[in-house]
This record gives sequence, C-alpha cells and structure tokens, in this order.
Amino acid sequence: MSDQFQELLHQAKNNDAEAQFQLAEAYRNGDGIPASPAEALRWYKAAAQQGIADAQNNLGAMYLTGSGTPQDIDEAIQWYRKAAEQDQVHAQFNLGMIYLNGNIIEKNPEEAVQWLHAAAEQGDLEALYQLGKLLLQGEDIERNIVAAAELLTVAAIEGHLAATDLLNEKQDDIEEAALEGSIIASLCLVTRYDHGLGTDPDTAHAFAWLQWARLHGTHDEDEESLENWENYINAVVSEAEIERGKKILNEMRGRADEMM
Repeated sequence: MSDQFQELLHQAKNNDAEAQFQLAEAYRNGDGIPASPAEALRWYKAAAQQGIADAQNNLGAMYLTGSGTPQDIDEAIQWYRKAAEQDQVHAQFNLGMIYLNGNIIEKNPEEAVQWLHAAAEQGDLEALYQLGKLLLQGEDIERNIVAAAELLTVAAIEGHLAATDLLNEKQDDIEEAALEGSIIASLCLVTRYDHGLGTDPDTAHAFAWLQWARLHGTHDEDEESLENWENYINAVVSEAEIERGKKILNEMRGRADEMM
C-alpha cells in the first residue's frame, strides 16, 4: 500500500471524518487498493455517524442495493433522510424517487413532492423533470399545469430532452393556462420560442406571448420577469416580427374568447 493510503488509513482510524469518507471512496472505487464493498460500508458508516452528508447518502445507497451488506430498506431510508435534511441534493432526489415510485416502500406522494422540490430548488435537473411531470399528471397530487410548465422549462433550458418533449406534448395545456391569465405560463411560452425549446426560435411568437402576459395576465404576477423579458425582446425584435406578432396576438384573443 502507498504511503498516501497508509496516512489516510491512519487519519481515519484516528476518527478524522473526512479521511473516513475518502477511505470509503477508495474502497468502493478500488482507487489504489482492491475494491471492497464491506470496507467501503464500514468507513462510510463511520463518517456518516459523524455527520458527513455525502457519506450518509452513499451509505443509504449501499443499504438500498445490498452492497457490502444485506439489503436493508429501513437503514437506507434512515441514512438518505439524514443526508437530505443536511441538503445533500442526491439524497433528496433519491428519497423523493423512493416515495414517488413506491416499489420498495409504500408510495407517499407528499413526501415525494417535498424531497423532489428540495432537490429541484438546488438545480437538480432530473428532480425538476420528475416534479414537473408529477404536477402535470396530477395522478397522486393536485394537478398544477403552471408550476409544472415552470419546472419543465427550467430543465429544458439546461438541456433535459425529456422535459423538452413533455413541454411539446402539453403545449396546448400551457397555452390554455396562459390564455386564462397566467403570467407564468405566458412567460414559459416566451422562453420556449426564444430558446427554441423543441421548436425553431421564433421572436414573433415570443413577442406575442409577452404582450399577452402584459395586457391580459391576471394572476401569478411576476413583474420583475416581465420587465426583464420586455427589455430583452424589445432589443432583439424586428419591425417585421412585431407586425407578425400582432397578428398572432389577435389570434390569441380569438382563442381566448372561444374559451369563455
């Protein structure tokens, strides 16, 4: 064994939590030493008991999969929860998906939403997508097309292809929410056409939905975002696109009247 490993082992045995975590990683990955799931488990647990959130998450994963130990779902959830409560984003996502899927414990939509939302707030793309899909489907919780569109749009901007596909699939629902007065839904459509999310970029459509939000938005106000988008669109839109956007806006008014 290398001198570096011997020093790491010495520190871990002297109760250095970070050294214990690094030692567990080395044993799990076979980094400079033969891989040993049992030794990885041992040192993850030592670090986890000292509050290292990454160790708690990885320990949860080992108990969940039965790596280095017999599978123990209760232990897995316990350690995932400890890490999630310390804002360890992977643990928050893992815990959310366990409660969402309900294939190893009883399904719990409320817990799923809580932990997926926590991970989504930290920018986890898969959490954004899964939470958006859950709110869009509304099977186990109240459907919220606007919140779903907002989450999926953020994920799509960052390159999550499934989020982009779902936005395309539910385009009519998002447009309906916007026509009913949701400013956030309108701004999601502005974003879609500006970024070309699942469609060609189209400044005229972006202009039209922005105008709709300003003229006919009645709820979930977002004045700062409106102003930011107006400053941006006004700087890039051409006269020809404005004229085409006004025609699109008139079509929106017709659709909104039909919905009344």
